[in-house]
Amino acid sequence: MQYPADSPARRAGGVFMAAMSVAAILPLIAADADEPADEPATEHWKVVQDYLDATRTYLAQSEEIRRADIPEGEKERRRRELGARPHDAPAIAAATSLIAMEAMIPEAAEFLLDQFPPNYPEDVQQMALDALATHLGPDWAVVETYLHSVAEIMAALETIPLKEGVDDESRRLRELIDRGPEPPTTHAIATAMAIIRSDGVRALEAAEFLLEQNYALRPTGAMVAWPWLGRSTEFGGTALAKLIGPNWQVVEDYLDQRQAWHAAERDIRDGDLGDDEIARRLEQLGNRPKAHRASAAAIAILDADGKHGRTRQAAEFLLDHPIRGRAAKALKGAEALAAHFPDYDQWPLRLKQVHALSNVHYPVQAFINDLADTLEDPVARATAQYFKASYLIQSANQQWIPEAVRIQNGKKALALATGLSVGIENEAFVLTKQDIDGGERPMTFADAEAELLYSLQSTTVGGFVSDVQARRVDGTADSLSNYLGRVVLVDFWATWCGPCIAAFPKLRKLIATLPAQHFQIIGVNVDADLETATDYLLDDPLPWVVWHVGDESEIVRKWRVTGFPTYVLIDPDGMILARNAGTFNDDFRTTIEQAVRDVSERAAATP
Repeated sequence: MQYPADSPARRAGGVFMAAMSVAAILPLIAADADEPADEPATEHWKVVQDYLDATRTYLAQSEEIRRADIPEGEKERRRRELGARPHDAPAIAAATSLIAMEAMIPEAAEFLLDQFPPNYPEDVQQMALDALATHLGPDWAVVETYLHSVAEIMAALETIPLKEGVDDESRRLRELIDRGPEPPTTHAIATAMAIIRSDGVRALEAAEFLLEQNYALRPTGAMVAWPWLGRSTEFGGTALAKLIGPNWQVVEDYLDQRQAWHAAERDIRDGDLGDDEIARRLEQLGNRPKAHRASAAAIAILDADGKHGRTRQAAEFLLDHPIRGRAAKALKGAEALAAHFPDYDQWPLRLKQVHALSNVHYPVQAFINDLADTLEDPVARATAQYFKASYLIQSANQQWIPEAVRIQNGKKALALATGLSVGIENEAFVLTKQDIDGGERPMTFADAEAELLYSLQSTTVGGFVSDVQARRVDGTADSLSNYLGRVVLVDFWATWCGPCIAAFPKLRKLIATLPAQHFQIIGVNVDADLETATDYLLDDPLPWVVWHVGDESEIVRKWRVTGFPTYVLIDPDGMILARNAGTFNDDFRTTIEQAVRDVSERAAATP
């Protein structure tokens, strides 16, 4: 599943997903290592290499089965015959032993970091990262070389059209690999950690480097979010806060620099200049100031446990400014406000800000749920209760949650929603409503209560949808009621969502094989700009109805869509049969086919 985000990865996400999809089918690439003289070390490394060889063979055979033009039943038989993926425990133990012996530390550490999840006994990935940092030492040149390499690879990846065939993508990525070995991300991360631990002159830059690492660079050019990256990011953030200290002047300096940068950018864009001159001046202006040091100073202020005179301003800064690791930092700011300012008067706004991050940082939900029970101001408490009810409604649609729990959560949501606005019916709510053309209108708490009840009654499994109106990408007004009488699959998607795009071939096959008189797909595009969707559809038209509702659509909110793709299956009478989020899997496809089969059989039996 993918979530909307306000980061540069939204634009580059298609490139990343294209690269990752190819990386998944390319053989594992293991670094060649000189055979160590020590015989026990040689034996341990052979266990690792044997595992890599066996895994490489297994993945190749598994991919061959996946690509084979044979019936699904035969594919399943061959998968059973192939058996399970090679067992990893002996290789992990061997690599761990190599590090304990201080032999082949780079190779063993990279193996442990690149292959496995983080929760093995004794936390082997953290051990591997620490050992690699000690082995490499504080050499800033390693980080610089890595950054240069990343810039080269990303520039090359930008030249790969996203809609080319997999074979052509493989060829282009292979050309990148054939340029020569790239410095591993693990080396750059470990070296930065060593610089910080040694109190080197580049410690501040090393900490900022760690904060900026979202992905590990693979030899294929793919970007992979390994779990250990989160730990190194936390290490960098903690180190930067200690290095900067609780210095409010750092925050003020950043705010001044940011304001000046935005003013200069605005002058360039608003000036009577040609496109080339605008581009030249923007390049000369450079990127906007980074907030890393300012956020570190704000966190150091909050770490003073309310004793610093700028505690409130620091907490609000973390909520107001998008920064690396924003969700956790924004929550830290909100928690500081709750802990130290019992009469804080801006909770509706702050709850809205924190709630927007709840899909990427689940502790946010627990925080808001607590405030729903403890805030004294009726407007603030009702705002928190609205979001708490929203989380319960979302859980009522999660098919992986036991049915009894989903039913209970639906009842809890109903109890919270009913009477939410009593006494504050006409007070302004922090969210807004939208009309069919995207215009925004203020909401009251009466509107908020009605919206929650609508979501419970009309967007959860077993409920009946009421009519929904929107505009197609060509501007034509449309409504869900136009398609009742058929099984309808509603697909919430975006062009920046890799899994959304990856599912289109399956949906094309589905709509081509099921009878049109009994089945309809409605794609609901949530790209911020209509032009983004229309440009995509010009190159790759979809054989079904497509609406455009934008990235902050009331439809998306009322239907409690929190990730993409999200699929909602509706029967001919308007009852929601199922919801599925993340991927278009075989089980969900079977559910759709059975629903259409039932309708077709009933139609055939009707005189």
